Amino acid sequence: METSPVITEQQEGTEGSVRIPLRSMRPKMQVEGIVTAVTPAGAFVDIGSEIPGFIHISQLAPQPVLRVSDVLRPGDRVTAWVKQVNRKKGLLSLTLIRPASYGWGQLQPGRAFTGRITRVEPDGLFVEIDAPVEGLVPASQIRKEGRVNPTGSFRPGDEVRVWVVSASRRERRLRLTMIPPPSVRWEDMKVGELIRGKVTRVEKFGAFVDIGAERDALIHISEFGVRNLKDPAEVLQEGQEIEARIILVDPEKKQIRLSLRGLLPVKEVEPEVPVRKTVPSRPAPPPEPEPVEGEEELTVMAYALKRALEEARARGRSVPPLESMSTN
Repeated sequence: METSPVITEQQEGTEGSVRIPLRSMRPKMQVEGIVTAVTPAGAFVDIGSEIPGFIHISQLAPQPVLRVSDVLRPGDRVTAWVKQVNRKKGLLSLTLIRPASYGWGQLQPGRAFTGRITRVEPDGLFVEIDAPVEGLVPASQIRKEGRVNPTGSFRPGDEVRVWVVSASRRERRLRLTMIPPPSVRWEDMKVGELIRGKVTRVEKFGAFVDIGAERDALIHISEFGVRNLKDPAEVLQEGQEIEARIILVDPEKKQIRLSLRGLLPVKEVEPEVPVRKTVPSRPAPPPEPEPVEGEEELTVMAYALKRALEEARARGRSVPPLESMSTN
């Protein structure tokens, strides 16, 4: 934390006592003095300067104060900080609220800070980084993998590393993130260039690779350069370091596509031979008896009658010959 020079109060007593000129006062300067008077609007403090300093009621504590007398009384010795100096009007404004080490102008996007969590909410974390206001880390900015519920993972007082996303003096808002800024910017990626990265996830349709950009890049299964590939896990594994070629960069859609064509050893996955199901064939019908040479082709009725007569003879019955039963 930045330190400020200390001005020790000097009491006005005898003639010729030295008083501190206003021109030596600077904002955020730490001073010490004695309360000389308390009013409904604030308190006057003698810090040994040309004029006494004034602490407005709003500057007595970070939280609202209803009555000045609840905080200060005449004769109290206090440590304060210079808030504003106006030499033309002869005004010296003080505060009991320790000034932040970092002003609004120092909260540039991307700057890193180490802070402490002051409050944990389902929607995010409030973090003190010694700025004019506490910063908010939304739940979606805690992990790169996506939104998480911080209530079960963090506690007030935990020390965290954060980066500034945006800071608004006008709105008095400070937005932070716990996701490290990308080392590779969108404008740094050029189609056709080779880039190294680590495989973070393997799916049936492809693999995701962390190349240090805002988003993981995708290698579609069609860009593996392997014939008959059914599963990308046959080629890449999670955590594997690879080199790939950039084929698409779309900052608006937040998409990055890579290709492994020509970068992997030539490999071909044997295609699966389809198994044909055999349907059992029906047995062929028994061949019909060939007609005896010289025998006339019988009609269905004549054939049936002939068979009946043959069976009757086989049983020893006396039957007339077939010719005698002919109607011709």
